[in-house]
Amino acid sequence: MRLTDIARMCIDNLRRRKGRTILTVLGVFIGCTSIVVMVSIGIGMNEQQNQMLSQMGDLSIIEISQGYGEGTGTPSDAKLDDAAVETFRSIEGVQAVMPKVSLSLDYPVRMLAGVNDRYTCDWAEIVGLDTDAMEAMGYEIMDGTMPKQEGEVLAGQYLAYDFMDSLMPEGRNYVDRWAGYDEQGNEIDPQDPFFDMMKTPITLEFDMGDALTEKKYRKELKVTGVTKEDDGKGWETAEGLMMDIDAMKKLMADVREAGGMPAAGSAAGNQISYSTILVKAADISQVSEIEGSIKGMGYNTYSMESMRQSMEENARQVQLMLGGIGAISLFVAAIGITNTMIMSISERTREIGIMKALGCYVRDIRALFLMEAGTIGLLGGVIGCMVSLILSVMINLFSMGAIGEGMEGGITWDVICSALLGGEDVTRISVIPPGLMLFAIGFSVLVGLISGYYPANKAVKIPALEAIKHE
Repeated sequence: MRLTDIARMCIDNLRRRKGRTILTVLGVFIGCTSIVVMVSIGIGMNEQQNQMLSQMGDLSIIEISQGYGEGTGTPSDAKLDDAAVETFRSIEGVQAVMPKVSLSLDYPVRMLAGVNDRYTCDWAEIVGLDTDAMEAMGYEIMDGTMPKQEGEVLAGQYLAYDFMDSLMPEGRNYVDRWAGYDEQGNEIDPQDPFFDMMKTPITLEFDMGDALTEKKYRKELKVTGVTKEDDGKGWETAEGLMMDIDAMKKLMADVREAGGMPAAGSAAGNQISYSTILVKAADISQVSEIEGSIKGMGYNTYSMESMRQSMEENARQVQLMLGGIGAISLFVAAIGITNTMIMSISERTREIGIMKALGCYVRDIRALFLMEAGTIGLLGGVIGCMVSLILSVMINLFSMGAIGEGMEGGITWDVICSALLGGEDVTRISVIPPGLMLFAIGFSVLVGLISGYYPANKAVKIPALEAIKHE
């Protein structure tokens, strides 16, 4: 028999027993839906965790600091210098390296702005970094441009809110940026700060005097751009100043010279040690290997990789547990397929005998029953995946507030697409990747074939003469 003949007979046999076929397909459909929805919730949990971590910072960045001897508490021989930067760049999988040095002087420094230094900020994080590597490292400039010459700097997103108005009374001399959140913790537009950093120069004032003399060193800076807050890259992206690392070296040398201190670490002076070095992996999957290599050199490292791996492992265990619960339903459906096929064989014993008497090959009879069982699994799997998609969208719409409480604008096509495909600002409870659907359909077909294997073998073993005599 040709394959098309077997397929036609398969369809005809399933149609002749519609009620039994529908009930058996229903069992597979329930089992498939249970597995897909359960596993999708576990995948959604993993997506939520990754979104949470990404809000805390770039998951592909490793922060490197000075290493210490094990159990000694003394710094290791591994230094954070230019040689270390070149070593890190040579590691396979490293996309970019960002050396950073914090303003480190024995003199107090504050920032001033406005006419007659009206606005003051007593402390802020001031760092020098490789501005040429900022784009590759993923720094985001919200406004303005990168500094191009000496005296130009970048400001953190909320630095302006750290300035106080010296002419205003206590309690009214600052702008509370945290007032930009409502009682539920939702972000609203905060009040504008006292001045625009892009239009107002900022002056650094170093106090080098003592109890008897007053001696100050001032350096005026121009803010050319504002960076978006990113905890993974440093607190300065929120409330600090960032300048080119060479400009930082020169500033520290000038301040030391003005205060009568040795100009170590100047642009033309000795080698400088960096406070931290950031390393960005080309892919998040390479973070663990790169971090291990750097630790092996004697440095301390920090990344979100260990936290991410731990959360992924927990999500994987939840997926297995939920998938196992759904698999029980599919196991019950497999028993139903086996029962249906055995009943079908008992009813069609005479038909099987006639097929054998007409010279039909045993393999064709086996293929016919296996195809019927596999078709039941296929139908149940396809319908189960379609229903799973609908349930997944409804779950996500409910979590987004589009169902029940109501979402502004109602349920639109864009909202449905966001619930199904996700987005930057969308948190999905249930996530069904295409691979999961293909696996569910394939698994349902496999369950059908396995369930039908015993009845198919039983069918081909029936003697032709005995089968023809069967009533």
